[in-house]
Amino acid sequence: MRINFVDHNQIQHVVNGFNELFQFMIKTGNIDADHIKDFLEKYFQQAGYREGKKKSAVENILIIHDSGIGDFIIMSAAIREIRRIYPKAHITLVIKNNVNDLAEFCPHVDEAIVFNQNCDRYDDFFKFYETAILFSAYLLRRRIDVAFNFGQRAGSTLLAYMSGAKVITDHYSIGNFNDFKAGKIPLDFFSSLANFKINRQVNKHFNKPHFNEKFLYILNDFSKADIKNKSLEVWLSPRDKFLAEKTLQSVANKKLFALTMGSNINLKCKRWSPHLYSKLINKIIDDDPNCAFIILGGKSELDESKIVCDNVDNNYIINLTGKINYRQSCAILNYCDYYIGNDTGLMHSAAALKIPVLTPNCFPADIPMSISSFPQKYYPYGVPSVH
Repeated sequence: MRINFVDHNQIQHVVNGFNELFQFMIKTGNIDADHIKDFLEKYFQQAGYREGKKKSAVENILIIHDSGIGDFIIMSAAIREIRRIYPKAHITLVIKNNVNDLAEFCPHVDEAIVFNQNCDRYDDFFKFYETAILFSAYLLRRRIDVAFNFGQRAGSTLLAYMSGAKVITDHYSIGNFNDFKAGKIPLDFFSSLANFKINRQVNKHFNKPHFNEKFLYILNDFSKADIKNKSLEVWLSPRDKFLAEKTLQSVANKKLFALTMGSNINLKCKRWSPHLYSKLINKIIDDDPNCAFIILGGKSELDESKIVCDNVDNNYIINLTGKINYRQSCAILNYCDYYIGNDTGLMHSAAALKIPVLTPNCFPADIPMSISSFPQKYYPYGVPSVH
């Protein structure tokens, strides 16, 4: 949708308010959500950002994502449904640089822009706010009607507020996240900036903690429109698909297993040993020799892939670790029959591509898990899986 940008003087008026507040917070060391709102609301009102508008007349939408590729894929269903429910709206997607490669071919948004600053610790706040002032000037051009804050980091709600959006949602009110903090700053500081409150009566009975369900629930509660399709998506180019076909020509008649051993280096509990993967692969080969294993991953997993290659007959392996980008890896996945590997972005891509998933998990199977545990929030969605 073509949009009419806000007058520069109105934008500058709000930015002046941001800067004045920044100087006050630096001088006093006072970081208070109520004070932020009390101080800035007059600037938003004077510049016309608080003029009422019915939900049915939503014209400009902001979607915020600030985490990894797997989290972005989990959000794909919500992006698609937002476009379906608001077909004429201009949709701006804010992302981290690490998902730009995948977002490039998303057909449901009008623009995707990168914002890389995080706010995970108390010491991050002033740097985040100062950077957000410059970035928000770009968002303020749009006079956003609703910001769907699907970010995983606390500062994303502050960014949504600074965008000037009339309505701001977040997902922290669903499930038990009351103990979450960004350093010394409690979650309530950030979530209080969101002005769309989830239906508490429905939320009380909400028992689908997976983040895809959360995002879709928020969209349903805001729009009052039915969710037609909950499935995840991955967006590829024709060239990605062509390269995948060419790469897999030699194993076209075999049963294909995608193997991925990477995961967040800071979450070692989500990583299974390459030696154990080697034993599993050899057992599968013994049971069915007409198979092949395609090893996928980035350069950080080269050592792990080498261990597997040293312990498995290489006639059964195509090692693509560090050789192709993420979209190309997804294109390879699309030709595989099974995914075996750690909890990674590619695991969620496999789920989006309807590929059965086997993922080792650090949580004992016989112990009930909380709503905030990894397997509850991030299990392979919508496909047969063992995790």
